[in-house]
Amino acid sequence: MLRSIFGSVSYPIWYLFYLALFGILTAGAIIPVYILFFFIAFHPDSERLWRWVSGIRPLRIKAEKERLTPLLAEVCSAYAKIDGESTYSRNVKLYIQESMNINAFAFGRETLVLTKGSIDLLSDEALKGLIAHELAHFHHSDTGRALFAYVANFPLTVLMKKLRQINSSLDTGLIKFLFNVVFYLFVLIEFLGDIIMMQHNREQEYEADKRALRWGFGEELAGVLIQIYQISMEKPKSIGEMIKATHPPITKRIERLEDLS
Repeated sequence: MLRSIFGSVSYPIWYLFYLALFGILTAGAIIPVYILFFFIAFHPDSERLWRWVSGIRPLRIKAEKERLTPLLAEVCSAYAKIDGESTYSRNVKLYIQESMNINAFAFGRETLVLTKGSIDLLSDEALKGLIAHELAHFHHSDTGRALFAYVANFPLTVLMKKLRQINSSLDTGLIKFLFNVVFYLFVLIEFLGDIIMMQHNREQEYEADKRALRWGFGEELAGVLIQIYQISMEKPKSIGEMIKATHPPITKRIERLEDLS
């Protein structure tokens, strides 16, 4: 059960770490809220609500269905031949985000999103590479962890936003000093959690690339990454940006795929 939800123990440890520390610092006030959102994260409606809030829609136009549905079916067929059919490959559905960026992402139990830019600008072969990478995230249980992280950790996001508002409104003095001690302790905890989880997320991207290659779509995926790199031209990042980056540099992903091919 835990394997199908989390894939590893890192997320439960991360969650309990935050729950314990913030529970202590708020004298237990946040614990009931945190536990409530923990259960909300695993309710089927939470994924549908996230799609609605994010402006993600299902395939509606006939041309979309006729083009994209067979592509997903082909990747799922390769998945089944090599790793065996799973509930993930049977249940995953394609959705569209109205963005002209070339991108795709997977979320929750069934949501595999392609941007309109990807659909309009990429070939069918390139789209299969993207779909294979995202389907690999379902195979590795990454998508369930992402749903858990976003929803269950929502109280922390709200708390940190409120603390920043209070901190900016306080005048100098003892109250400001004492508040800053607590506030920056919260910031430090949040930062340490980000370091751990973002490193884990970057490793997930490498593993999904390797799985797409295993299914026979490594060349297609590498081609998409090269195209994205040529369009976006990665800029040098600060240390803070590198620490908090959810994805590895595109050039490193391309290099690993080429080395493994």
